[in-house]
Amino acid sequence: MDMKRRSFLTGGALLTVSGIVPVASGMLASEQAAHDKYKATQVPPPDKLLDSEPLLQVPAPDSVGVSFAVNALSVGYAQVADNPEMKNARQYVCEGMPLAEIHDRVLRVRMDGLKPATKYWYRIGAAAVTYPIGYWMKPSPIEWSAVHSFTTPGEAAASHFMVINDTHAQWKPFAMATEKMRELQAPVAVWNGDASNTSRTLEDIVKIFLKPGSGTGYGADTAILFNNGNHDFRGQANIHLDQVMMTRLPSERSPRDWALHRNFAIRQGDIALIGLDTGEDKPDFHPAAGGATRFEPYRAAQVPWLEDQFKRPEIAQAPFVVAFVHIPLFDPNPNANPGTLLEDYAAWQKQAAELWGPILAKNRVQLVIAAHQHRYRFDPATATRPWAQLVGGGPELGFQGNTPDDGKFPTVIEGKVVDGKLRITVHDVFKKRVAGEFSFPSRLG
Repeated sequence: MDMKRRSFLTGGALLTVSGIVPVASGMLASEQAAHDKYKATQVPPPDKLLDSEPLLQVPAPDSVGVSFAVNALSVGYAQVADNPEMKNARQYVCEGMPLAEIHDRVLRVRMDGLKPATKYWYRIGAAAVTYPIGYWMKPSPIEWSAVHSFTTPGEAAASHFMVINDTHAQWKPFAMATEKMRELQAPVAVWNGDASNTSRTLEDIVKIFLKPGSGTGYGADTAILFNNGNHDFRGQANIHLDQVMMTRLPSERSPRDWALHRNFAIRQGDIALIGLDTGEDKPDFHPAAGGATRFEPYRAAQVPWLEDQFKRPEIAQAPFVVAFVHIPLFDPNPNANPGTLLEDYAAWQKQAAELWGPILAKNRVQLVIAAHQHRYRFDPATATRPWAQLVGGGPELGFQGNTPDDGKFPTVIEGKVVDGKLRITVHDVFKKRVAGEFSFPSRLG
């Protein structure tokens, strides 16, 4: 075909792009008609386009992400300002390059170019989109949320964090945990794995993170660092999880480490927070995964990444370092399943302990916070294992099955630097009591 006479079909009308003398306005008559139709098309937003509170996540000193649910095909926005009146706010659009992401259920926006240890105010927005003329997309007026706030991490930020784990989409204990989170008001929370059971669809993930059955808005003013648990890899959850829970920016890791989407190492005041992914609680040869798992090389790939984090000045110079894993790196029971057996499931992760433990010891890490066992426990440091380990509780409310069990309760673990020491408080949110308190001196003394 002669390219000078080619044409294309748009919006049911044949628009010739060349070979015809344009009208005086500089636009072909057919193009003018299409343009007029586009301009005249009204795109009213749905009655309620925004379908969830915002969820802040993947905080970094110069960026933070946010995701939220919508009820129609939309493009998303966020506005950020250094004042609650939102004066001179900077506007961001959904992730994606060269095209911003458009979705009918979940939108994700990355707010970058921020300053470390700085409080910001923000709001999210969405515009429904239609295609009145072929591929010409037209958005509706933006529907904006209420204004929320966050503070970026950094060395000058508050030395304060909190941890939840093993929530398993159980809404009664989740309500207890999020109520305590609101009370503590730490600027960052680590969700230390097993948010789900075996999720299969995107809607399952939306309900767990964006539209939970309780605790709505838990992450609107507190940024979440999500650390995978073994259940978060099951079913098809791993396919959909990244659509709701954003991963670290590629610029935060080298090409060698691009597979480590969720590993994190940030300074939160005087505390360095380091997230490591223990993966599944079964060996790779277990038949449950149909031969598709490669967690053993995945754990090994985290070794050079972990070593490199302690070469970063802000991590090396942190007075306190806390590492987070879902599956514990130690169990006091010598017969506990180490994750290498076909039978049952791992109580602790032997491979990860052997690979990462020496690095943690060499760099004088004071504490590892783990989860997975659904029972709170504290393992003091020893001469051969110089880091302590704290295991968070699970979603059970005083029962093991149908049997009463006082050791089964959900926890919120709080870390805060007070009088030059890292104070760890384990909150039993079921009985509304403090289950344990621990103190750690600076590792630099």
